[in-house]
Formats: sequence, C-alpha cells, structure tokens
Amino acid sequence: MKSSHASKKGLTLVEVLLALVILSVGVSSMMMAMSRCLSVVRTARNLDVARGLIQRIDLEFPIETVDMAELTESGTFDDAEGYTWFREIMVVDEEERPGLFLVTLRVQWSERGRNSFEEVTMYKYAPDAESVTSQIETN
Repeated sequence: MKSSHASKKGLTLVEVLLALVILSVGVSSMMMAMSRCLSVVRTARNLDVARGLIQRIDLEFPIETVDMAELTESGTFDDAEGYTWFREIMVVDEEERPGLFLVTLRVQWSERGRNSFEEVTMYKYAPDAESVTSQIETN
C-alpha cells in the first residue's frame, strides 16, 4: 500500500517563509549599499565641481602681485547654482617677512542640509606690492 504523504511534493510553509526572509535581507542590504554608493558619487561630483570653480576664480579674478593688499572678497556663480566663493588675503608678518601674503580661497555649497566646502590655502610672495613698498619707504 502506498502512503498518501509520499506522493505529495513541494515546499512547506516554513521553508517558504525562511526563503522570503533570506531574500528580503539580501535585497535590503543591496539597497543600502546602492544608496551609499550614490551618496559617495554625489559628494565626489560636488568636490570636482568645486575644484573646477576654484580654478575658474583664479582665472576670472586673478591676484596681481603689484596690487596685493589685505582684503576679503566673495561672490556667487551664475552657472553653478548653490555654490559661493570667498577669498581672503592676509599679510603674514610685516616686519619679519615683508611681501609675504597668505591667500585662502574657499568654495562652499550645501549638500543634504549640511554646508560643505573645498578650500585652498597658499602663500604668495609679492615684494613689489604697493602696500609693501609704501611701508618700506615710510620707515
């Protein structure tokens, strides 16, 4: 005599539920990884745009070594919405190192509610600058 249970083939409810749990964990992990990858790509793109804008500021608003003086300037970009720039020029040490300036250039933007920026700091030596030569002549 044949058993009625032996002729039935298929999966039990527990096996199906276990397979669904494993599948859902795998899919949710993949979605989280994809979201993180997109965030990294967005951040990299914003940094790349900021570096290009820093180069553009140097070309459009160059610093003339003859006219070097302490100043602060800032602005926005017409074609890069949400990005602003800020440049500060400071004299390092007037008495010890006349003509040495510290230039800080920052491009700033907002990304997902947080302010982010890319900044370049450099020294410029301008011994012939009017601000330096006028101080030397008066001493």
